[in-house]
Amino acid sequence: MTTYDENDHATGYAYRPADAAAYWNFGTYWRLLASSGDTGGRSTTFDELFPKGPVAPPHVHDREEEAFFVLEGNLVFTLGDDDDELLAPPGTYVYIPPGVRHSFRCDATVGRVYNTLVPGGFDHGITHNGTPAPRVEMPPPGTSALQVWQAVVEGRPEVPWEHLQHDVSSW
Repeated sequence: MTTYDENDHATGYAYRPADAAAYWNFGTYWRLLASSGDTGGRSTTFDELFPKGPVAPPHVHDREEEAFFVLEGNLVFTLGDDDDELLAPPGTYVYIPPGVRHSFRCDATVGRVYNTLVPGGFDHGITHNGTPAPRVEMPPPGTSALQVWQAVVEGRPEVPWEHLQHDVSSW
């Protein structure tokens, strides 16, 4: 029988539901499933949980490809410069190449995605600029995370765009 060394990420690793480090950043609860350090810089993967409303304003990643798998919530993405909306219910996979302007919002009480960026490195912004959040056990895909959101939201820092006077509903 082979013994698994959970500190040896060179041979792979597994996080159990409550093991991953977590952060608050821009109102989103980010669970860091794969850091660029864990993957040798090849990728970064998050399990993200967020409330209804704007989640990510229009922005561009110059070097990273980004992919989302929607687990919960009715999300609306914009891709490219024309701001056409792409509806993304649970089960939707969204791919965004480097250099493409994009944004998204959540039209449900709570939303949840798996988010991967290639190459890795995006996690540095979350870990350096974010606020450490409690590690909680996330439910398996297909099970609502609303109760988890309700349990952690009390510690959520203010989001910069929550008090803007202009309409952000089209993000």
